[in-house]
Amino acid sequence: MSTAALPESIEGVQIIGIDCAAQPGGFGLARARVRDSGLENLEIMTTGKGKKNCFDQLSTQIRCWVEGDDCADPPNRTLLALDAPLGWPIHLTRSLHHHRAGAPLEHPFQQDDEDPNPGNHLFRRYTDRFIAQKFPGAPLDIGADRIARVARSGLEVLGGLGTTAGEHSPASLLWDPGHLERLGAIEVYPRLTLRHLRPDTEKDEFHYKGTKRAHADDRREIVKLLRGTKTLNLDPNPLPRKKTTDDDDYHHDAIDATLCVLEGLHFLLGHSVGPDHRAAFQWLDRKTKGSTVASIVDIKDREGWIWFHRDLLKGRHDSPTPPPRP
Repeated sequence: MSTAALPESIEGVQIIGIDCAAQPGGFGLARARVRDSGLENLEIMTTGKGKKNCFDQLSTQIRCWVEGDDCADPPNRTLLALDAPLGWPIHLTRSLHHHRAGAPLEHPFQQDDEDPNPGNHLFRRYTDRFIAQKFPGAPLDIGADRIARVARSGLEVLGGLGTTAGEHSPASLLWDPGHLERLGAIEVYPRLTLRHLRPDTEKDEFHYKGTKRAHADDRREIVKLLRGTKTLNLDPNPLPRKKTTDDDDYHHDAIDATLCVLEGLHFLLGHSVGPDHRAAFQWLDRKTKGSTVASIVDIKDREGWIWFHRDLLKGRHDSPTPPPRP
């Protein structure tokens, strides 16, 4: 990434990356400030696995960062970048509204030759289906997988900011970087941020969330990539290390939280793909045309959206069928 000066409009913005988990002990947090040519003062923490960890404590820690209680130069604007779904599939929520036990799920949607599987329409959001058509693998189905627990946890932490920050309300979702005032939030997907860091990831996927030596090797490789991202200025900021026999291993939670921060910068720079991006908007318009259930406005309001770097779409077209899930 270039080391040219960043726009003055985002100077001083604090970005907090939040790697969410089903339980508070699995969260990872990272923050950095936008300064001139990059992100500075990177701070990363993992919450550990202690039983005393709770969602209120996470909200309090994030609120402390938002308010600048621990620094001499408090930020006046903060962007939260969360690795968690922040909404549920609109077809599923509408279908469940009048459902009764023992009855089939009614789910009206347009016939889709590119994705004829009705389960995908019920259990995947539009943003999940868009990503599935563009890249190998898809985000976990929030309507069918355990990722729903992660979503609940992330939303609980976000909601907690409204109670721990006194008169301030919880962060609202942003759809334009120019609309960031005091506090806003976006949903990100570290796997795609990682793909942007190394374009050949599609041929050599990282597997960095396990306990095997190969997983630790991938974590070290990712840290090298992050250190090579000059805008991040990671080099003088060591990531939290795992307490293992190998002193050169890292927490994957810390890695994901750092990737969230980096994706937050892409969003602020206007480099991210949102539902109003030409490729995404055309795809959504095609999928929702004639639908009485979902519109692009509904999708923003009910489902949310995963933001990722626009360069990942270069040279890509809709595939005739969704790629197989890993």
